[in-house]
Amino acid sequence: MDLKVVIVAGGTGGHLFPGIAVAQEFQSRLGAKVTFLTTPKPVTVQILERYRLAWEGIASRALKGEGLIGRLRTFFGLPGYILEARARLKAIDPHLVLGMGGHAAGPVGVAAYSLGIPLAIHEQNAVPGVTNRWLARFAQKIFLSFPDTMGRFPKEKTLWTGNPIRGEFFAPTDPRPDIPFTVMVMGGSQGARHLNLETLAALPRLADLKESLHFLHLTGEPDLAQVQAGYLEAGYGAEVAAFTPEVARWMAKAHLLVCRAGASTLAELAAVGRAAILVPYPFAANNHQEHNARFFEAAGAAEVILNKDFTGGLLADKIRQHMAWPAWRPPARAWPSRTRPGRLWRGVWRLFIDSKLGAGRAAD
Repeated sequence: MDLKVVIVAGGTGGHLFPGIAVAQEFQSRLGAKVTFLTTPKPVTVQILERYRLAWEGIASRALKGEGLIGRLRTFFGLPGYILEARARLKAIDPHLVLGMGGHAAGPVGVAAYSLGIPLAIHEQNAVPGVTNRWLARFAQKIFLSFPDTMGRFPKEKTLWTGNPIRGEFFAPTDPRPDIPFTVMVMGGSQGARHLNLETLAALPRLADLKESLHFLHLTGEPDLAQVQAGYLEAGYGAEVAAFTPEVARWMAKAHLLVCRAGASTLAELAAVGRAAILVPYPFAANNHQEHNARFFEAAGAAEVILNKDFTGGLLADKIRQHMAWPAWRPPARAWPSRTRPGRLWRGVWRLFIDSKLGAGRAAD
């Protein structure tokens, strides 16, 4: 039997990259045919095609964060989205559907349930999103990146697997020299303007350490030129890009990361074991980034600075502190064993076995 798996992911890298990690496990271990269903943003398509993963576009709209008119459009559009998802699933005829969160997973998850296809979902964040809270009633298994300390999901359905990440984050790396001390700044797949500007503001305050510092900076497209010019004018050695597919390699070169607190970023930190200053995005749904970050902080794996408190002066002080006292720099090892995609892959595969090789799928 040729195993066919549908993974629903997209919107942001936080949903997409964990799905890619699981897809790679299914392909390498079982030779499975994996198809992604996603809302086809250009960056999403670019990433999936880079990993040579099959995908199909589906229609969906966000509910959270929309105005009244937007929410009404989403609500009245749901029947159509579900019907389209049913048609896609009938054509693909998968044995399993795995939803990775995000609004696209909602219609596909309901469609899978209505067709009797085993459905599992994965929640990346410490505070579950709207889609996964809604899909929990239909899913047979719910995989978690963080312990469900809030009791948001039925306990009998949940399994704490951690957040799966791609294999390149576990690859051996060359030893880092102590000098230059390398600081990596990244704001997630979309960049982060506040981090960008305050990092530039920190540079004059570190002028006496200029020869001992090097920066790696992922800016997002809008701020790329401004940040490049800022490092050049201040005379610092820096590698600056809007986005890179080589995040694992960049992280491996860094001594200190300054970043947001999306679940995928934290899982990658756990895998490479780097000290980190986490600046949670303040407008994330349900403030989930701060909850994510506090989990790492409680484990002694990172320091948290709220966005409103993050300034160039404070960043300069923190960089000095990390350079002067290496033993103070805790590696982000809060949950390294739970970032390996095999944990989630085994859970999904167990679901498939328990469904008696898909024989229980209902005929339409």
